[in-house]
Amino acid sequence: MKKILFSIIFTLAVLVGLTAAFATAVSADPGPDWGAQFAQGAVYTMTNAASGNAVVMYTRNANGMLTPAGSFPTGGVGLNETTPDPLGSQNSLILTQDGKWLLAVNAGSNTITVFQVKQNGLKAVDWVSSGGISPVSLTIFGDEVFVLNDGVSNPILDGTTVTPGNITGFTLRDNGDLDPTGVVRTLPVGGAQDFGQVGFDKTGNWLIVTDKADSNILVYSMGWDRTPAANPVTYLDPGVVPFGFIFDAVDNLIVVEAADSAVSSYHIKFDGTLKVISQSISNGDSTACWIAQSGIGPIFTTNPGGATGTISSFKDMFFTGNITLLNGSAANLNRTIDEGLSNDGQYLYALAPGVGIDGFKVSPNGNLTSLGIFPETVTSGYVQGIAVR
Repeated sequence: MKKILFSIIFTLAVLVGLTAAFATAVSADPGPDWGAQFAQGAVYTMTNAASGNAVVMYTRNANGMLTPAGSFPTGGVGLNETTPDPLGSQNSLILTQDGKWLLAVNAGSNTITVFQVKQNGLKAVDWVSSGGISPVSLTIFGDEVFVLNDGVSNPILDGTTVTPGNITGFTLRDNGDLDPTGVVRTLPVGGAQDFGQVGFDKTGNWLIVTDKADSNILVYSMGWDRTPAANPVTYLDPGVVPFGFIFDAVDNLIVVEAADSAVSSYHIKFDGTLKVISQSISNGDSTACWIAQSGIGPIFTTNPGGATGTISSFKDMFFTGNITLLNGSAANLNRTIDEGLSNDGQYLYALAPGVGIDGFKVSPNGNLTSLGIFPETVTSGYVQGIAVR
């Protein structure tokens, strides 16, 4: 028996050693373009300039501090306005899950740019039509990409022309090429037209769009051929003005509602209807629009509508979608809009147009410790979108 036990222990030790050696070998050579595996992280935002859009990069050190690292033209143009949030959307700038590619919308030229992520910069590899007017949000699942074209009047290209909004599909190739799939779904419009975000759930079985103007959440089922249903299941959000959303660790849909400055959560049923879990949990502030969570940590909303603007923190109780408020004013600094968390959930960055990027160290209880404000390198217009690795 002792010999058998010794043999088992010896075999396990060998396996552990081999596994460790394999892990060391893989981590020792991450490859030159695998952005998510760099020891040093980064934060990206867009100039959104009508004279020529560009992505601005900041490198991030181990303590969360940011350093400007250059500006990289998208080849398209933005959609500058006189307000700090001309796109009015979440996920106008996204990283692929493996960190190899960064996708950006060019709302003024109705295009999308794909960048290859490099350790010290970005390389533009493709530039394609968005398939509609005013692209404002992007989502990706595997190699499947959808863009949300808001479809509002585009003063740069179209004068007073108004075109219906849509979601348009693409395939992201291994070389960074973004190829149209031919899948287009015109979005239903009620009394007005203003959409906030498009996004896949964690399984890729559902595609969600928020309709801010009509306070609707649109749920598209993905078919066996990986195309969305011709028509969505429509849910009228009683919280009013659903804006950004995320999916939690167990795939509950969590939506931030701008009019009520609140957060609601839902379970998507097999037929695409939404079952309410928590309805309109208020943060006690004004105009919550953007929402972020990393893994199973706290949920954060940015609330630019108050006198100074705040960031609120929420908890997803036992990862069931039951939402409770942790701190309505976890941070009270600039009127921040879009936000993003580092992959490990330790750092939160929030965009303050005209000022810079607010950085914070995240505590498990939802408290935020300021790292300071990292000044903008943009001299005109209002920056839009944020992506963090």
